[in-house]
Amino acid sequence: MQTSSIDVIASTLGSVVPDLGAMSSPDGALTLLFTDVENAHALAQRLGEPRWSEILRDHRAMVEQVVTHHDGAIVKSNGDGHMAAFQSSHAGLNSAIEIQKMFAEDPTLNPRTGVHSGFVIVNGEDYLGRNVVLGARIADRARGGEILVSSALKEYVESDPAYRFEERGEYHFKGVLGEHTVYGVDWTGAAA
Repeated sequence: MQTSSIDVIASTLGSVVPDLGAMSSPDGALTLLFTDVENAHALAQRLGEPRWSEILRDHRAMVEQVVTHHDGAIVKSNGDGHMAAFQSSHAGLNSAIEIQKMFAEDPTLNPRTGVHSGFVIVNGEDYLGRNVVLGARIADRARGGEILVSSALKEYVESDPAYRFEERGEYHFKGVLGEHTVYGVDWTGAAA
């Protein structure tokens, strides 16, 4: 099985990391957004290196713009994959919705996104813990054009009628103990 950009990001988070203490919500939780492009390797081979590099540059700029607009920060990027952190669950989910809407009109890219809220261990410049792994694993289950979220993220935002969720099942994720319920987000009618 080929390693996804999300797996690479999750495994290399020991490098440049912003001051996450300043980004956490009042209860100390961060919202983590992971996104990459479905079938990126095949798409890169089909388009060729020069065109794929241009697309990746534009894709990154657009994702950064959305994340910044929602007061988040890109924590790590690798090729087509990005990890962002937010102090607000609403901001993280709204970023995911806006990313999907932005690329819905472009048939070239089909992003898949996962969002999770939880406590993150910050040790110097290392950004680690089960919540980082859980967020990455949830995103890795998403298909192109899909936003998947954890039950923790859903709990933070479910009182807002702007969001609609559909349970997608319980999963055992590699590197994370227990079963975790995952929800799909109907982003087509949601305001970002």
